[in-house]
Amino acid sequence: MDNGLQETLSAVDLIWKIKLITIAGIKLSLGNVVVALILLLFATRLSRLMVKLINKKLILRFVEDKASQTTYQTFAFYGCLALFVTLSLTIAGIPLTVFTVVGGALAIGVGFGSQNIVNNFISGVIMLVEQPIKVGDVVEVDGLTGTVLSIGTRSTKIRNADNKVFIVPNSFFLEKGVLNWNFETTTIRATLDFGVAYGSDVKQVENICMDIMLNNEHIEQSPLPYVFFTDFADSNLNFQLIFYCDTEKVASLNHVKSEVRFKIDEKFRHHKIEMAFPQRDFRLKMDRSLDVKVIS
Repeated sequence: MDNGLQETLSAVDLIWKIKLITIAGIKLSLGNVVVALILLLFATRLSRLMVKLINKKLILRFVEDKASQTTYQTFAFYGCLALFVTLSLTIAGIPLTVFTVVGGALAIGVGFGSQNIVNNFISGVIMLVEQPIKVGDVVEVDGLTGTVLSIGTRSTKIRNADNKVFIVPNSFFLEKGVLNWNFETTTIRATLDFGVAYGSDVKQVENICMDIMLNNEHIEQSPLPYVFFTDFADSNLNFQLIFYCDTEKVASLNHVKSEVRFKIDEKFRHHKIEMAFPQRDFRLKMDRSLDVKVIS
């Protein structure tokens, strides 16, 4: 029994010491690789646990801004992951000098086919540090408008008005023009255009519209909303309403605009103010009279 067990252990030891690969004169055995893989599997989980602890004990206590909290949490995760990976390789007996050669090979691979991944990763780091956009901001990029749900190191998640979530590569935010509706302030301006028929009392139109905006709970009273008489058009008198909304208090600007339009239609009907529609007056000029025949 003892001899059988000894032979088994000897066989396992031989398998464990099988040389798989030699890099820069360093021979990596099967045992080294297996131990490294097992430790690396736990590295990610341990990193997440460490981030939760760091977040609870340090970040939430000393950092009030939510966007900055997300930034510190991300960097804490990758810092812990790098630490645990280094420890895993050290315990497995794999020297870090191996990565001198492996890093060169990876650099060549990046040069040929991984530019986008590296570009998005670097863009994500820049966004987390500079914070041109934050979680909760309403942004418009490459024809997409929505609320930022999360900012990762590779991509950013945005939810649009249809409750659809889009995953946008981070490089888009640095390479394309981005409109951040919440940059430095959550109060944004909205405009609404309409026209009334010629002959309407323009002062009454102004008073009605001001009353509607001043009594709408979703419209900010500072700055005050106001009414512009913008133009004498072909078929109507043009007006523009300008008001301000806090994006943290309203579902969307379209909802507020819809409320204002409903009220305008209601009030104008009550005061018999006619909404304009395209019309043309034709005059027929003739050198002689026109004969008209009525056929019964």
